[in-house]
Amino acid sequence: MTTSVGAVLPECMQLIHQLFYFLDQSDYEPLVSLFETEGILHRQGETLNGPAHIMRAMQKRPTTQRIRHVVSNSFVHSQSDGLVHVVAYMVAYRFDDGSVHTGPLTISRPFRMSVVRAALRQTQGTWKIAEMSFTTEFEFAGDAPAGPPTP
Repeated sequence: MTTSVGAVLPECMQLIHQLFYFLDQSDYEPLVSLFETEGILHRQGETLNGPAHIMRAMQKRPTTQRIRHVVSNSFVHSQSDGLVHVVAYMVAYRFDDGSVHTGPLTISRPFRMSVVRAALRQTQGTWKIAEMSFTTEFEFAGDAPAGPPTP
């Protein structure tokens, strides 16, 4: 039986919000645990298959950047028994001048706006990410030198 959209959207978005929080905090072990064993992440032109591959890619991210992802306008695009396809917008705010900073930073604009598409599967009452992708819609001119792009 398919669960109503009103019931699954909050659970699915909780998982997606956790992913971006862990990404922003550079806390990669809990991030990769959100994916199925065969979970796929399409990121920066690469297809990352499974948690080990995702972890290797995450560990290459700059350690000096401060980044925050804000996810909004989420909705269930489609669903069937145990599988939900969610679409959302994601705006990233980023600063990286090669140094670690504490306290607030001043930037004048976002870094990037993307469309997030995620397929989430419920198995034995637990939601996991089966596949996730980002499609960049807008790039914004930066305020400070930046390292390699991040989702």
